[in-house]
Amino acid sequence: MAYGSFAATSAVLVLALAMPSLAIAQPPIVCLALSPKLSFDASNTGNVMEETRTIWAPLGVVIRAVEQADDSCARIIVVRADAEARLEDIADPNALGWVPFVAGRARQLVFLQPRRARSLVDGLTPATRHEGLTNLLVAKLIGRTLAHEVGHVLLNSMSHEKSGLMQAQFRAIDVLRWPASSYTLNSSERARLITRLSVSQRRAAQ
Repeated sequence: MAYGSFAATSAVLVLALAMPSLAIAQPPIVCLALSPKLSFDASNTGNVMEETRTIWAPLGVVIRAVEQADDSCARIIVVRADAEARLEDIADPNALGWVPFVAGRARQLVFLQPRRARSLVDGLTPATRHEGLTNLLVAKLIGRTLAHEVGHVLLNSMSHEKSGLMQAQFRAIDVLRWPASSYTLNSSERARLITRLSVSQRRAAQ
């Protein structure tokens, strides 16, 4: 059993390396339905989505914000504010975002804490900062958090890594230190992503 599992994983890795455009040839579109209670204005929404798209595009996944799903959506994930969470959905109150899991499976649902992101950005420096720059930094931090939570949904995994997109903690200072492109998946996560997206596409085609 162990050898069979290893062989299957290796086959996916070899396929991913030999055909790097596999996931990009017909990139799945993941649609995000943003709750109005997130209180993002048009500018903030654009900056949040741009950050999330920048992270997922190299991984062969297209991210779109939609008001409702359409035929182009391979997956739709609802994104809500922390205030909308039910008691059973609430995670760590200090978390920037989270995905509820039921019986080991990720719900197609992400919760974000914009106020927590704002407080972390406000704590970067004691100096007065232009409001527009503050809003941009907050949007970037939320966008990276959203990209991370989308990862939990697409990978159907609660696991965290030491670095990359699925690291356990996102810090406000890293918005200034590292570009969004530095947040990616390791080879094992990429193999899992390709496998799960392939299964989803086959089911949709049936």
